[in-house]
Amino acid sequence: MPRTVALKSIDELESMHTGSLMSRRKALLQCKESSGPDARKRPGVIEFKDSPEWQRAYSDLKQILSQRENVPNKQERKAMRQAAAKARK
Repeated sequence: MPRTVALKSIDELESMHTGSLMSRRKALLQCKESSGPDARKRPGVIEFKDSPEWQRAYSDLKQILSQRENVPNKQERKAMRQAAAKARK
């Protein structure tokens, strides 16, 4: 079954944690590229990247994420731990 993502309003996105938003971004990117001629559209669900709903959801998500603070990735967290440990010595 193809990956599907539920539609959410901007208000709902703003109330979500940054990690949840990043998971939603990953799910949106895993949607199929195009719907094809025999695809049926399901209301309230995003399945294909070529749909206007996907484009709107992705642009809304990018807008919300641009307002959030940076969440350090694994390498950045490692560098911060090492710098803190070095400073304690």
